[in-house]
Amino acid sequence: MRRIKSHSLQKLQYFKKYVDAYLLATKKMPRKYFIDAFAGTGKCILCGAKCKGRGGSRCVKCGNGKVIDGSALIVAKTKNVFSGYIFIEIGKKNIDLLKRFIGEEVSEDRKGRISIEKNDANKLSEIIHEHIPGQAGCLIFLDPEGPELFWETLTNLSKIKKVELLILYPYDMSLVRLTTGYKEKLNRFYGSEKWTEQYEAGRNAEERKEILLNYYLNNLKSLGFEYVVCKQVRRKIREGKALYHLILASHHPVGEKIMRQIFDKELDGQIKMKLKF
Repeated sequence: MRRIKSHSLQKLQYFKKYVDAYLLATKKMPRKYFIDAFAGTGKCILCGAKCKGRGGSRCVKCGNGKVIDGSALIVAKTKNVFSGYIFIEIGKKNIDLLKRFIGEEVSEDRKGRISIEKNDANKLSEIIHEHIPGQAGCLIFLDPEGPELFWETLTNLSKIKKVELLILYPYDMSLVRLTTGYKEKLNRFYGSEKWTEQYEAGRNAEERKEILLNYYLNNLKSLGFEYVVCKQVRRKIREGKALYHLILASHHPVGEKIMRQIFDKELDGQIKMKLKF
């Protein structure tokens, strides 16, 4: 199991809030599916202690770690239900654990709806063609740790009529370290070499980060996702180092409205102050 800290817990809380809202908003839709493209084991170890443990039982045995549900188990246990669930994971050990946790903790009526695919997340469009009817709703969670998610994949997904994407954009967490020596990886992530022109136009690190984020968001809109909204996630709520952005890309205004309402309310219950000048 992967070790996570409080910022990843924030991400999972935003994720659960949107999934619950999506299921309510689409309750009259006859068929809707959920895909987790980087499903992992289905569980994580939440531990903020400064120790040498990197996951697994050591983080629990030290007394500081706590096992919590990851995205796959969260969505498999929601009150309302999807027509089907597809969990994609490439690692065999992770798949074995995921199957075990589903077998132990997911209700019998849900198990029959779950398909676990040992595959690369960038094969998504082929998997969707095989499993999901053309007119069905489709909510896809794309949660890479680095540049593993190719732009070509997003281009293919954008052609699905009723798709919504929840995307983790991991610039501060990993992408920034690849901007000098690993340009080929970022070419696949951003879709071309044009990101380098954007990056070099920035006068400092913060400006370059902002330019590339807007470049990514605008490119999502150019794919036909008319409604795009994002939230910066930090080490701690409202403070600490920025790590990544959580992005919703949707073809429908209701999705944007729901996510803005979720993002506008902090996870500790406080409302963000909106200043007008």
